[in-house]
Amino acid sequence: MLDAAQSPPATGEEDALWQAMSVAGSADSAGQAWLALQCSMIDGASRGVLVLGPPDSGPYVPVSVWPPGQTATPLLAEVAGNALAQRRPVILKQRPHSVVASPVMVDGHLHGLVAIESSAQQESRLQQQLTQLRWGSGGLEAILRRDQSQDEQMTRERLIATLDMVASALAEDGFQAAAQALATDLAIRLDCDRVSIGFLRERNTHVVAVSHSAEFGERMNLIRAIGTAMDEALDQKSIIVLPARGDETLVTRDHAALARQFGSDSVLTVPFAVGELTSGAFSFERPGTRPFDPDTVELCQAVVALGCRILEARRLNERLLVARIKDAAEAELRKFIGPRHFGRKLAASVLMLLAVFFSFATGEHRVAANATLEGAVRRVLVAPFDGYVATATHRAGDVVAAATVLATLDDRDLRLEYYKWTSQRSQYAKQYQEAMAQHDRAQSNITLSQVQQADAQMNLLAEQLSRTQIAAPFAGIVVSGDLHQSLGSAVRRGQVLFEVAPLNAYRVILEVDESDITAVRADQKGSLSLTSIPDEVFPLTVTHVTPVAVAREGRSYFRVEALLGQTSNRLRPGMEGVAKVEAGRARLIWIWTHKFVDWLRLTLWAWF
Repeated sequence: MLDAAQSPPATGEEDALWQAMSVAGSADSAGQAWLALQCSMIDGASRGVLVLGPPDSGPYVPVSVWPPGQTATPLLAEVAGNALAQRRPVILKQRPHSVVASPVMVDGHLHGLVAIESSAQQESRLQQQLTQLRWGSGGLEAILRRDQSQDEQMTRERLIATLDMVASALAEDGFQAAAQALATDLAIRLDCDRVSIGFLRERNTHVVAVSHSAEFGERMNLIRAIGTAMDEALDQKSIIVLPARGDETLVTRDHAALARQFGSDSVLTVPFAVGELTSGAFSFERPGTRPFDPDTVELCQAVVALGCRILEARRLNERLLVARIKDAAEAELRKFIGPRHFGRKLAASVLMLLAVFFSFATGEHRVAANATLEGAVRRVLVAPFDGYVATATHRAGDVVAAATVLATLDDRDLRLEYYKWTSQRSQYAKQYQEAMAQHDRAQSNITLSQVQQADAQMNLLAEQLSRTQIAAPFAGIVVSGDLHQSLGSAVRRGQVLFEVAPLNAYRVILEVDESDITAVRADQKGSLSLTSIPDEVFPLTVTHVTPVAVAREGRSYFRVEALLGQTSNRLRPGMEGVAKVEAGRARLIWIWTHKFVDWLRLTLWAWF
């Protein structure tokens, strides 16, 4: 039997408990009545505890104990802990008391636990007690859902109110207009005498907007007092409410001075930070009859958290370019010398070390230029007379030996002409003999001249007949010329038919950019890498620098000639590649940056 202090409540008491549970404002306040009802329905109940906390995460703490004023026994606490850890009902049967514990689950989430200690020892009675707790948990679940619904409703209302108040700032384009509109709208909606907005500049807070005041001077006593109060909140990095709450230990001297001088006994200052640094504060003022309650403080925090970012964006957009550059530089400097940002600091340190190293380290300065391979000698074979192509045995790209016939010209017309003059000479010789027999000196001189003329024509034709074969003057490669598709076509005297270059002597033509030509001189060494033979590098020596520039593709190039130090049977005239001329040793940092520095220097000189 239970004693009088632990006896189940009477019917009148049950009605009072039901009434208390229905009108309770929260789950914690309703928990005591609910637990008392559960214990009244369980025969032999001697002690009970209700544990609640944030869903799934905890911590879970006792919100009510029955009988009131008592504490949970070690046995009750042990079973409650096991049930929370296992997230399932637990029954522990001992003498003289047994414990039944059941988790409180809402939508699969653990909100807490209820445990009852009783004198029951039979398994059936303990199962009945567990069933009673499970059925009774439905009422507690309803209370928890009601609290959750109220919290969500308050959150929605606070969000709607926040968006409504911040909408006034979004409607303005400029920073000053947006700040003024936001301060005035907050004062109207929150029933405040005055709302002020301040931003931190250097080390002090400057008030930028005051509700219902389009213009104000920074030297006004009111503005100075508000700015000082904002500095007080920013220095402590905390919200300051006046009158102060009993559990707060913040310094409120400047807030008290503001309230005393200007009659607003209730003052709320909410500092804000955009990014990592504190940027300013909002100040709300009311008469002493309307203090700031916790719900209003939370609403003001929500408005400030959203409104400050809008105002900061407006303020940053209106800054001068110099100010933007200064702020960006300061932000980067803070990242380098401040906490965190280890990767950025490491990268900067590595770059600094590399810059120092390459500023003192030296290397070979090489001038790179596009290069073309040409034969040291290039013999041109032309048509010796007007005629027609008879045969063509070679073309461009063929390697030929000395005296190899490349093509022949048709000699039929020349031979007919030669026969004609042979006949004419015979006639002139006969006439000359007749004139000599008749002792006609004048006629003999005329016919002698005609004989000599015929001899000259025959010699000319014989020389032309000997040149009908176009032969290679030396062993080499045919660089240009292809008459295979021009057989029978006419050629004129002096027309280029073939070009032949030797295979054992080459020169390299370099196109050096005008910015590098001053570093190139005769007798400098270098190397050549050809596109068609990238696996082999050929040494070269500069022989001549042409002082004439050639413009191409918007840039000027100088022609530089060089001779190869070695040859290969893989080389062919016309090959292209890249040549590098050694121009002496210099600092690596200069080698890599001198072109950009020269361009920048020339550009600045042209501007200024």
